Amino acid sequence: MIKVIIGAAAALSLAFSPMSGAMAAGITKAQIAQSLTAKGYAVQDFKPNMLAVVVGEHVVLVGVDGADADVSYISYLNDVRLGDGGHKFLSKFNSEVKFGRAYIDRDGDVALQMDRNSNGGVTVKNIESDFEVFLLLISKFLSDYQSQGSV
Repeated sequence: MIKVIIGAAAALSLAFSPMSGAMAAGITKAQIAQSLTAKGYAVQDFKPNMLAVVVGEHVVLVGVDGADADVSYISYLNDVRLGDGGHKFLSKFNSEVKFGRAYIDRDGDVALQMDRNSNGGVTVKNIESDFEVFLLLISKFLSDYQSQGSV
């Protein structure tokens, strides 16, 4: 009986915690945060529907919006400066990578983004896997950028 009461109290506190508002087809922001923290990442609550995950010198924003919405992974690459050939480089990169995209935002910053459509459901394992794939996407972008020299 005590275990049931403690379990109910824990579930209730999780349900009303600040991180539990956003969901992706049944997966809460709190579950995503817990999962990525367990993997050793520094996870911080960023916005009602977003987490900020620090990985080395990069910050990956993990956005969750609504019960059937996408889970988005975004990172701004502040050290990347695209020159005159920047749009050509971005176009080539985007044509080679089908699961993510690179773009220049309204402020002129280079951003990488990858989305998972979670309308049909998503698991914590899917999100963990996607997060690792997104980190590989960042590495590929930076590697391609550096091999291009000054773009």
